[in-house]
Amino acid sequence: MHALNWAFVALGLAGLYLVNRIYGRLILETVTSRVLEIFNPGVSRQGKQISGPRWQFPNGTVIERFVNGRVNSEKWRKYGPVYRIWSGPHPEIVITTPEALRHFSSDANDHPKTPNVNLGWFVGELLGRAMGLLYGKDWRRLRKIFDPAFTRSAAVARIDVVDRAARKYVEGLHLLADKTLGSPGGEDEKSFSLPVLKAFTKFPYFLTASTIYGPMTEAEERDLWGVTEKRIALNQYWIGGGPYRSESLAKWFDPGAVQRLREFNTEWHDYNARMVQVRRARGETAPIISYWEEYEKGNMAAVELLQTLDELLMLNLDVITHVITWFITLVADHEHVKQELRDEVAAHKDNLFDYLAKTDSHLHRCFIESMRVRPFAIFTIGESSSVVKNFHGVLVKPNTQILVDVLAINVRNPFWGANSESFDPSRLKNIKLSDVSFDQVLNPPALPAGPSGENSLFLQLRYNLHSFGIGSRQCMGQYIAGHIVKSLVVHLFDGYEVRVLKGHQGGNSYDIDKSSWTPKPDASLQLTAQKGSLG
Repeated sequence: MHALNWAFVALGLAGLYLVNRIYGRLILETVTSRVLEIFNPGVSRQGKQISGPRWQFPNGTVIERFVNGRVNSEKWRKYGPVYRIWSGPHPEIVITTPEALRHFSSDANDHPKTPNVNLGWFVGELLGRAMGLLYGKDWRRLRKIFDPAFTRSAAVARIDVVDRAARKYVEGLHLLADKTLGSPGGEDEKSFSLPVLKAFTKFPYFLTASTIYGPMTEAEERDLWGVTEKRIALNQYWIGGGPYRSESLAKWFDPGAVQRLREFNTEWHDYNARMVQVRRARGETAPIISYWEEYEKGNMAAVELLQTLDELLMLNLDVITHVITWFITLVADHEHVKQELRDEVAAHKDNLFDYLAKTDSHLHRCFIESMRVRPFAIFTIGESSSVVKNFHGVLVKPNTQILVDVLAINVRNPFWGANSESFDPSRLKNIKLSDVSFDQVLNPPALPAGPSGENSLFLQLRYNLHSFGIGSRQCMGQYIAGHIVKSLVVHLFDGYEVRVLKGHQGGNSYDIDKSSWTPKPDASLQLTAQKGSLG
């Protein structure tokens, strides 16, 4: 009998262990969600109540919105036009309609940023003092310093440099042929295959870097890429969160990660110091010289300089790679779009630089349409307002971080019609994008609204298309990036017949590379040389 009692005790303990293993996390997440909803809801109880996905251990829903954003944007629709997700213990309110975006944008120029955008200590050590994470006087101070090299006029002045680089790069693409896809490669190769990510990552990166550093040697590019690889390896920690949200926990849990962070910061400082030293010795006046002089004068701190350079280059490496690879993949997969592009390039071969700068061309419509259907971030990096915001009856408290569901604005939006998920640049013809420049579309002048409140073309586009941000805080590199992307596409599709070899699942679905925080295409291309219009 004694043995039988012990057997029952053992079975009971085993049962409790199994229940804990199976249901313990669910219980923890449910209880935590309820506690946060009561004590830190982010919304006023005087307004309409809000729901959203349950808090998940240990980061809330941060990983889900970065890594699986497209799937969860669709999944979370059931919570309504305004819902709540979590970043650690912090509530984040998601808006999904043009009306809510317009209301949120009404004071966009004064939006404060929450410390480290609610992502914790590790991201603060990488980007906490970068221009994009600052606001108010600090943001205006840094923007004034960094902006001159990235203005529209500065980008236009560099079109010849960008075009030459794109032409040269496309001419050498056969050297990147992937033999595992059946391409022998070689200098005389006329038809070959290559992975889109491998082929089109470094080109836009180094061309963007040359905007800051001036012409770069191969050794300087190799050194930059070496530092960049170390920086990319750190992304897993700020996305993963957990113990990396706290300095003390990170040091205890993963001292190696903290050491790698320190090593990167040192190497990044030393790389830029060397670039400044070399260019000063040559008497060159690259933008990095003026940035460094502002630091030496005390107009910005070293951490602001280095983290803003990180933002412009390393953080945005994923962004520009995303944009350029989707642009190429989508055009390659749509024959009528591709043929219209070739015809347009041929018609503008004698005024190519002007053509690249145009915003009323088929080329530019392809550029915008690719970003519409495949935005680089499904959920924006959050901003907040210093006043209560009323979104469809939900009263969001001041200084609560607010995110935009870009897929809901750009795709699941009646404004774009029944085939909104399809890549169709011709839809922008009907909006008459050629009547205005793209910066006006996203940041329109003050015009009177009609009786409907949305009579202005500018206002319609501004709140139904989210690409480069809102208000005056739009992406500083949008003009440089646009010219880089369009130049490469022009020379690629003029010189080659390009088709998607692998990675298209059918319809509007493609294989996705999930190794970083932007959902890039995991596709391979087949390139066959053809006689183009540009020689």
